[in-house]
Amino acid sequence: MENSIRTAGDLLRQAYESGVAREPIRSLVDDENLATAYKVQDYNDKQWQAQGRRRVGRKLALTNKAVQQQFGISQACHGTLYADMVLTDGAEITQRALSDQRVETEIAVVLKKDLTHSQHTVLDIIDACDYLLAAFEIVDSRMIDWNVNACDFVADNTSASLVVLGTKPVYLNACDITRCVMTTKRGDEVVSEGLATNCLGHPLHAMVWLADEMVRAGNPLRAGEFVITGAMGPAISAKPGDVFTAELSGIGAISARFAR
Repeated sequence: MENSIRTAGDLLRQAYESGVAREPIRSLVDDENLATAYKVQDYNDKQWQAQGRRRVGRKLALTNKAVQQQFGISQACHGTLYADMVLTDGAEITQRALSDQRVETEIAVVLKKDLTHSQHTVLDIIDACDYLLAAFEIVDSRMIDWNVNACDFVADNTSASLVVLGTKPVYLNACDITRCVMTTKRGDEVVSEGLATNCLGHPLHAMVWLADEMVRAGNPLRAGEFVITGAMGPAISAKPGDVFTAELSGIGAISARFAR
């Protein structure tokens, strides 16, 4: 199995680095066991960090039931974010797409304390949270035509590609995150709407789940890292020339455009 994990990881890394999508890797590993898929993800994380990529945070994926249905995968999962993935509000997306790039509007939580308990509470998350930012995640599968099951998706670092972060920090005591409403537009057209509570019932509940998972994996969330807590509404396909804007009530606005 260790050889299969390395082979699957090498193939996914080659697809990422070459910009050429490939066939699914599920046949190389136990496609019924997400623990194996996470071993592929962890293998590539070690390879990338050895090459100098800096890990800066984590992403929650498929925390929204509507997005689970959209992707045909029925459980929340997580991936790793690196410094070279992070862009700033208003950014132009120039990275070549491997597949059908999709935009998700999310809340980013920036941490000021480590989260190292075996069981966390919402109070632990509140205490560890420094501030919130509006965010876009750009997802892009390394599998041709998004032909993925849960194993492919997790092994492929949950299709992580880019993150656009807002630049106006908002503190938890300055907003009502429970009632945060999101509206995303492509040009003047509303293309996605949703609520913060679509993310495992609440973004802070999602953070509890992730914090516990990362401690079990031996990679606890650390001060200075950030977490994107999952799509508040449906993921939207992006084409060259598209301009996306989003408003997250109480948290702020964000925008990004895709180069022609």
